[in-house]
Amino acid sequence: MFTTIRHVAIHTDNYNRMAKFYQTAFHMKKITTGMTDDKGNYNPERGHISDGVIGLALLQRQAGLPAGLDHFGFEVDDVEKVLDKLRTKYPDVMVGKSPGHVPFAGLRTHDPAGNIFDLSQKGMSNVREGYVEKGWEQNRWLNHIAIRALKPGPLAEFYHEVYELKPVEGPWDEKNFCLTDGRVRLVIRSWDPTTFRGMREGLDHIGFKVDNLADVKKDIEELAQSSPEAAPRKIDLGRDGQRRLNNLQSCKLAQYATADPDGCLIDLCS
Repeated sequence: MFTTIRHVAIHTDNYNRMAKFYQTAFHMKKITTGMTDDKGNYNPERGHISDGVIGLALLQRQAGLPAGLDHFGFEVDDVEKVLDKLRTKYPDVMVGKSPGHVPFAGLRTHDPAGNIFDLSQKGMSNVREGYVEKGWEQNRWLNHIAIRALKPGPLAEFYHEVYELKPVEGPWDEKNFCLTDGRVRLVIRSWDPTTFRGMREGLDHIGFKVDNLADVKKDIEELAQSSPEAAPRKIDLGRDGQRRLNNLQSCKLAQYATADPDGCLIDLCS
């Protein structure tokens, strides 16, 4: 494939509990060393974690930044080819250089709906540590990223035209599109702010494929008992809680819905 999805980033106020959750529930392992901590200092004990293919960056939330899913990252075979396509078909899309301390992305850009993502290519100086290593296979891995969009069709066309993600056959319609890099799927779902209070355009949830749903549920339940601070946040609370849960469960790839300790939405399939 021309493009592969390589990482997802979440802003959090509590790196430790989030890392414990993802390491316990999905067996993710640390692949980079050093991140900013809650005091703004470099902390060598923090780092991106991974399922062997996709890196998960648990970024310290700073003032003015919302918590939750923030961006994702592509690795492409040829960055110049992407830039040529953008200049020709999407001239309003901006591309900038990423800071040198970022361990994956050389460039940062966005889609026509404003969703931010990193852009990289093998050999770029920013790509280092676990992102240049071969990785590994495991039986719990991130298999989709879901985006809400007012106009899901044109957004799906953008990712197909520019990044050559392939449409996935299945139960999709004019309000739900699915594309893939050959392994991980990008699900684009319609945005309707009347569905429940607080629904926004943009990154909506992430999904994991697991070998055994019962085993994952058991691991999460045991984590909640041993480390209550790292337990999943309940979704079906408040006046709109059940509608939020129902909506997440309606993702066409979902078999089980949950959330991480910060409340980022997650669904699982086996």
